[in-house]
Amino acid sequence: MTHGEEPLRFEVLGLLRVVRAGHEVDLGAAKQRAVLAVLLLARNTPVSRGQIIEAVWGDNVPSSAVNLVQTYVAGLRRALEPSRARRAPAELLTSVGDGYLLRVEPGALDLDVFERQVLLANRMRAAGDLAGAAVELDDALALFRAEPLGGVSGLFCDVERGRLVERRLAVLEERAELGLAIGQGPELVSQLTSMVVEHPLRERGHGLLMRALVQAGRQAEALAAYREARRVLIDELGVEPGPELRRVHQAVLAGDSPEPERAPVRVPPQAAPEPAPVTIPAQLPRAPVSLIGRDGELAAMDHLLGAHDGPVMLITGPAGVGKTALALHWSHRVREEFPDGQLYVDVHGYDPNREPLEIGEVLNRFLRALGVPAGDTPVSVDERSALLRTLLADRRMLVMLDNVRGSADLLPLLPGAPSCVVVTSRRRLVGLVAQVEAKLIELDMLDPEAAVDVLGRIAGRSDIEADALRELAELCDGLPLALRIAAARLAVSPRLRVAELVEELQDEHGRLAALGLEDGEGTVRAALDASRRALPPVPSRLLAIIGLHPGADLSAHVVAAMGDVPLVEAQRALDAFTAANLLSVGEPGRHVAHDMVRVYTKTLAGELSEPERRAATGRMLDYYLHCADLADGLLPINRGSVLITPEHRPAHVPTLTGAADAMAWFDTERANLIAATEHASLFGWHVHAWQLPYTLSRYLWLRTERETSLRITEAALQAAIALNDDDARFVMQFNLGVALLQLERYDEALSAQRGALEVARRKGDVHQQARALTTIAGTLQDLGRASEAEAHYREAMEISRIAGSKWAEANAHHHLGLLYLTTQRFDDAMPWLRVALRMYHEVGEQCGEAACHVDISTALLETGDTEGALSSARVALAVACDAVSPYHQALAHDRLAAVFDKLGAAGAAAHWQRALALFTELGAQEADGIRARLARARAVTVG
Repeated sequence: MTHGEEPLRFEVLGLLRVVRAGHEVDLGAAKQRAVLAVLLLARNTPVSRGQIIEAVWGDNVPSSAVNLVQTYVAGLRRALEPSRARRAPAELLTSVGDGYLLRVEPGALDLDVFERQVLLANRMRAAGDLAGAAVELDDALALFRAEPLGGVSGLFCDVERGRLVERRLAVLEERAELGLAIGQGPELVSQLTSMVVEHPLRERGHGLLMRALVQAGRQAEALAAYREARRVLIDELGVEPGPELRRVHQAVLAGDSPEPERAPVRVPPQAAPEPAPVTIPAQLPRAPVSLIGRDGELAAMDHLLGAHDGPVMLITGPAGVGKTALALHWSHRVREEFPDGQLYVDVHGYDPNREPLEIGEVLNRFLRALGVPAGDTPVSVDERSALLRTLLADRRMLVMLDNVRGSADLLPLLPGAPSCVVVTSRRRLVGLVAQVEAKLIELDMLDPEAAVDVLGRIAGRSDIEADALRELAELCDGLPLALRIAAARLAVSPRLRVAELVEELQDEHGRLAALGLEDGEGTVRAALDASRRALPPVPSRLLAIIGLHPGADLSAHVVAAMGDVPLVEAQRALDAFTAANLLSVGEPGRHVAHDMVRVYTKTLAGELSEPERRAATGRMLDYYLHCADLADGLLPINRGSVLITPEHRPAHVPTLTGAADAMAWFDTERANLIAATEHASLFGWHVHAWQLPYTLSRYLWLRTERETSLRITEAALQAAIALNDDDARFVMQFNLGVALLQLERYDEALSAQRGALEVARRKGDVHQQARALTTIAGTLQDLGRASEAEAHYREAMEISRIAGSKWAEANAHHHLGLLYLTTQRFDDAMPWLRVALRMYHEVGEQCGEAACHVDISTALLETGDTEGALSSARVALAVACDAVSPYHQALAHDRLAAVFDKLGAAGAAAHWQRALALFTELGAQEADGIRARLARARAVTVG
């Protein structure tokens, strides 16, 4: 904003408007307003000139489009910054590369205010304050003054308008849900009745209305509302009501309450002067009980916080010097200065067993902590970073980034003022200092007095003389980590005299000198060895064995497997390690170690005998392989027929009862599974090196971790080759082709698929040959090589027939029909699609059957048989409903909409709305295409 001008307020939730000091800004001609809409919806992000042209003109681009965009941007600059001197650079609407960026201050756009209030309501709801959440949603919904982006035309704005309308409806339904939860049903009947009339195909609205009528004591009307809902759904969409609407109906019929079970609701008293408490992120780990010898550093940090608005502080120093302890102690001390919460992440920049966290993963964690649903998380790092900045823009938060190795990846994580950032690193991150003026806090060893104080306080014993503590402190070189470990040894061993511990450490120094340990690790090793000697035999043995674990954290289950001990013994050992300051508890049930302690346990592991090391490593790999196989079998996606039979089946495994448990277990153990896979590959555990990636392949596909999938699959293929196992080689060659296809590396994917076919032919396995030929044909089709694709589909059919694999034969017929369909050979496509349909039906493959009906409908519509197209689309929907497949139901609704649209009959928009709702719920990329088709249909209707 130009200096001296009043702030601007931007509005898109109604007529597109810009307001300054209560007066509306003249935005000029219609196309100029359209340009502003594009820039506003991409606020604070560069938009290329080409993107603006496509959004404003669509397929009707004038030859002067570039000049027109420049003219409109110049007009907008004059309107937004009227006081700017003619040749002065623009501040709000700036040129960036070949495009433009519109800077919008936090809270200046009504859409941003709306989303923040919805987010706040979600937090209040999670905290149990349903009444407060309802008020927040009322305020948010009041921001919608009329149809969004009013006064702006064009397909781009029509699509975005549809998106905003859908968002408002979803929030309206959430508000009604809250109202029902706090007994406002009678007050909601009128509003929900109007909503159902306006949007009769939204099943949730019908259910909400029925529940409101029941709360109002109008059960008969609730039953009538169900009958009307069922009639509309059957007449308009050809489907019966879904399970939730049927549940409500059955409850009303039985005279039961249709309300779902909920935790007790806390409603604040009306007279309470204070607002209800809101759940906010509070991710800081537990701070040290006391922090000694760092008064100067704490004072410096206090001064920086007071002198700067949203400072970035960088705490540096050698390993074990207490950087994290200082950061956590100070952060807890000032947490009341940051009422909007604290975000924390350990980046693992110095962990010897794992790679640092990727920036995208850190952003994902922060966005989840701020209440962003997984399905709403953007794909790219830039978009995630922009969303994080938007959510934090007007909030005062503390962000702690622990164990950072380099500054290059930090910038997307940094919020602006008034939030504060604390970074810890062993390095002086010059880039961070240069780019964001980070303030440096450098730590050194503790002075002798502070070191003695640390020992005395943690040991907690009154029988220790000061001279003895001073000698022990000197042996620890003033290194806080060594001091704490030595003191913990004294605390848990009341009979141990300090002189005895000093003697142990002195003896240890002589042996450690030969190890060549640097950066104070010799001191730490001495303290760690002393602590280990104080452990009982089983934990002492397990401390060495866990050094073989390649991952970042430990569970009792994997420790039990590695040590071949009962689960209770493993948990006791972990508790003993925690008591001795050797491990700390991260997330519940997960134990982590300082990176120097990990180095120590790895050293201990190296001192085990080779047979013991190999046995423990094998049990660890078998544990992860067995559990991953169990979890993989629960995922909602077809899997291959590979038989997983680990040599040492673990006695204790986590309880996994369904897909949700399986995904949660994979998410928790993901880093350990990848580390175990890479360890197996590196050290010649060839069976694990290919079977672990096999069990991970579907999980990584569902999480769209394409680069990771490719990396471990390539290594797995090498393991299969080393084993000279053709079954393994086919599976990994085939999976490599899938991974490359996901990255759109078509030529390489084709080469991998042909490699799989070669293996299958060498084995004489006709089933595998049919799979490989079909995937090769599909890739050739993607490459535009239709004739080659056709030949491969035909060969796949023939081989499938020989093998007696009717499903593979049906699949090949179906894909050949699709090939003809995409090349507009509609009459040629029909016979193949009909044969595929019959075969799918014979083998009971309902999803394939539904998809085939959709494709037949497409072919019939293109050849002018609209009645046949309509019939096939309706059958597709019925089959998809029987298969309980929302994805295939959405495909069928899309096809029905296309037929109605071709006929010019009512119903097209209704089916596209239903398809959009299903695809959106699934998080499927097809939602954008449906939204565009729906916008076009509405534009034609209006015209």
